[in-house]
Amino acid sequence: MHLQSCPQRPPESVQGAPVRADTNYVLRSNASSTAVHERVLTLPEGFLVRRSGSHWAVVGHTGLFLIGKAGDDPEAAAERTAMGAHRIRNGLAKVLDVVSFVDPVLVSAREGHVNGCTMVEADLLESFIANGPTVISEGELQHLRHHLPGVITSIELDGGLC
Repeated sequence: MHLQSCPQRPPESVQGAPVRADTNYVLRSNASSTAVHERVLTLPEGFLVRRSGSHWAVVGHTGLFLIGKAGDDPEAAAERTAMGAHRIRNGLAKVLDVVSFVDPVLVSAREGHVNGCTMVEADLLESFIANGPTVISEGELQHLRHHLPGVITSIELDGGLC
């Protein structure tokens, strides 16, 4: 798999203006091997996506999500994803007065919940994330877009999401 690296700093547009999920600030694979990767990169304008290891942090007007893949062991994947979501929320709490809940989501062939994670089929991921109700105000969203990349980087430097 060929990977393109992320720039050292987020582009200025990440600092406050809405950013398309397909900006260069996302780690991208040239291989079309994962449905999750393809779905996350096709989110509508206004969503910020940051990849960390095998997870994608996504923030938009419908919420803040940490998306993972269920793989062969959905229970273990759910535990890792929930732990990563908790670390993101704790990191954001260090820089923001009020922090949104971080919804852990697993992409899986089956639907339901496992260990606190919502399981969503790959074909429904974009709809699940983009078409929900507005739960984050524009002001809160601007703060999250500004701080999320730095929080993820800090977590990665401290050993990773999970």
